[in-house]
Amino acid sequence: MVKGVSKTVIVVNNTGSKLFEKIVFYVTPEYGTLSAKQLKKAAGSFSFNYDDSYAERKALRRRIQRKKRIRALVLGGAAVLLAGIITLIIIL
Repeated sequence: MVKGVSKTVIVVNNTGSKLFEKIVFYVTPEYGTLSAKQLKKAAGSFSFNYDDSYAERKALRRRIQRKKRIRALVLGGAAVLLAGIITLIIIL
């Protein structure tokens, strides 16, 4: 059954994403009178590079974890060095 409702719809076929093949925007009725160029610009303002931003966030998390591990190793090495120096001072 088809209802007699008219909606302004923008369909984006080239999303630039491996995950999403198509995005459909339903325009709010009060903005349905905007020109096609304005609606296209508004739809284009959304980021369609979800895959890239996800990969960037994942890489950032890895870098942060790596820095934390390095910091822990450096602090552990400094503690061992300090303990050795204190031991030498006590023995002498």
